Amino acid sequence: MAARPQSPLPVHSRLSERYELVKPMASGGMASVWCARDRLLDRPVAIKLMAEQLATDSAAVRRFEREARAAARLSDHPNVVTIYDVGQTPPGFDAPAGRPFIVMERLLGGTVADALRAAPVKAQRALNWLREAAAAIDFAHARGVIHRDIKPSNFLLDAGRALHVADFGIALVATEDTLTATGQLLGTAAYLAPEVALGRPATDASDRYALAVAAFELLTGERPFRARHFAAQTRQHIETPPPSPSQRNPALPPALDRVLAQGMAKRPEERFASADELVGAIADALVDRRPPPATPPATATARMPRPAVAPPRPGPSPGTPRRARAIALGALAALLLGVGIAAALAGGGKRAAGFQAGAGFAPPQHHSAPAKPATHAAAPAAAHAASTTTSAPPQSADALEARGHQLLQAGNYNGAIPVLQQAVAGAPHGSLTYAYALYDLGRSLRLAGDPRAAIPILEQRLQIPNQTGL
Repeated sequence: MAARPQSPLPVHSRLSERYELVKPMASGGMASVWCARDRLLDRPVAIKLMAEQLATDSAAVRRFEREARAAARLSDHPNVVTIYDVGQTPPGFDAPAGRPFIVMERLLGGTVADALRAAPVKAQRALNWLREAAAAIDFAHARGVIHRDIKPSNFLLDAGRALHVADFGIALVATEDTLTATGQLLGTAAYLAPEVALGRPATDASDRYALAVAAFELLTGERPFRARHFAAQTRQHIETPPPSPSQRNPALPPALDRVLAQGMAKRPEERFASADELVGAIADALVDRRPPPATPPATATARMPRPAVAPPRPGPSPGTPRRARAIALGALAALLLGVGIAAALAGGGKRAAGFQAGAGFAPPQHHSAPAKPATHAAAPAAAHAASTTTSAPPQSADALEARGHQLLQAGNYNGAIPVLQQAVAGAPHGSLTYAYALYDLGRSLRLAGDPRAAIPILEQRLQIPNQTGL
């Protein structure tokens, strides 16, 4: 609800003996929002007043009141707009039966949608807002409340630029209203999950889809689907694969493409299990800013082709801001914290071995069965083969790291681990190859189900601050 209303104050600007309207803030198809004053506590508040055209719809009024009270139960979360009170205007106040209203905290920072219109949003700012929105969404889902209208215009900002999610619990009424008002549907259609567009009930996964769309918009500056008509845009959500954010904004890493593709998967069960998991994957992808390694070309021999040597990866330029390096280091620290939690859970709360500050790199040992001794008959043949076959030259640390990263991206975590261990052992300490190999090895171990082994490796990666520039 970003449009500024032009209508003057109602004739009776006092909703009750307690609240008095001061000036309009915004309006939409479902309600208008007003600056108001709480006469009893002598403090400024914001009041959402139900639209006049809905005030005679008894079913809409009941749902507004019931779900407004449900939203009030979420007010103790720091990233949910605090609800102070709900009430009903006296009969005759712009409606014969009166109109319900909600009294909430007044936030002076505008909305995230306003921020997007004003200027591009920096990646770290976007990530902070997404984390705050995800925390509120997961909190509501744990209490059985589905928002149903997640979008940047429902992300309100306070004076310190912290995010507060608005309209929890009452968005179902708003959605029904916008379905009959073409002028309001476009904003909703831009974030509409495919199953909702097909007329199915909204679920927790529908909110997470909308959050992934909002993440795409925050990071690229534009929505993924841009058809002008709401019906065409809705159809894109149902049928069209989401575009790659790195194509819309080349400054973004290609690793982000897969994350947001999963976040906007057409099937709800293929999306992330929580909003926090979605945002955590976005944070991981923003740290890993490398292009995916090229697939090695096939060769005519039966021997597995050697992976192509990865091209030199430039380190941070002299002008790289320290803040950018701190952002990457912070995201990696968040990943390490998540790994530590997983390890604690897996170990029944016991402290993972090696989880001390400055723990050294001690990759897990993978033992294989000893080879059987060659028979006397096979020995001459083996000796002849050894004398006539040129052994393959040893692979460089760059090539090993590129191969390990390729296996990691393909989901072959167990195959990536020994290759990346060799890369770590062979790369010069302090080099980009060493830093990349540590990060990929830690991720591979974590994704392979061994967070304890990942902890010391990711800790060692955190000890290379001069390699964390973005």
